[in-house]
Amino acid sequence: MGTYITGLLQWKKAGIVDENGNLTEEYSRKASNCQKQQKKAKKTRVLGRTTLAAMWMDMDRLSLPSWVAPVPGNAGSSQHGKLSADQYRTLFTINLPLTLGRLWGMKDPHSTEYKTFSNFMDLVMATRLAMMQTMTPDRVSKFRFYMKRYLQTLLDLYPGLCLSPTHHLCLHLAELLQNFGPVHAWRCFPFERYNGMLQGIPTNGKHGVHIRPQYLQ
Repeated sequence: MGTYITGLLQWKKAGIVDENGNLTEEYSRKASNCQKQQKKAKKTRVLGRTTLAAMWMDMDRLSLPSWVAPVPGNAGSSQHGKLSADQYRTLFTINLPLTLGRLWGMKDPHSTEYKTFSNFMDLVMATRLAMMQTMTPDRVSKFRFYMKRYLQTLLDLYPGLCLSPTHHLCLHLAELLQNFGPVHAWRCFPFERYNGMLQGIPTNGKHGVHIRPQYLQ
């Protein structure tokens, strides 16, 4: 709560919010314009078919430890279906860094491909730091550095991009790591498991529905 109040006071001092904590007219107009730009913006394909094909080829050649969740061989296509959280972690911290490093990591430092790869690797570094089994002040500091630089260069790569509330919350994750330690102690994975179990229960979509006895055992 103290951090929240401190943030509000800083926003008020900067003229972002008023006495009631609401956006001022200037920033409310900016937020509205940002939403309009997002609706008009066309979706950009970052990887493309050629890069995806190279990633699939690398995945076929890669041997993963048994404790690492493998990603479907056609990940990134419309046929692979929904990925699990562990599969997303494998894709973004193992598969994509290997392929993009091979294809884009040796490009000219001023090229769009190299800048995109560097931006992505900042996100990978922040993710890997956040997933550490032990947490130290140095790791928290590095997480904050890589996440902030990722967001800054993201705006440089995609002019007109509007950051979402999730991007803002990612910056506050450093405070949670500092206060509560490694995320495996307080993440929402158990709740997601229960959500999956509840979604698997056959119902008619109405409140008060009778649940078959075998699902209550």
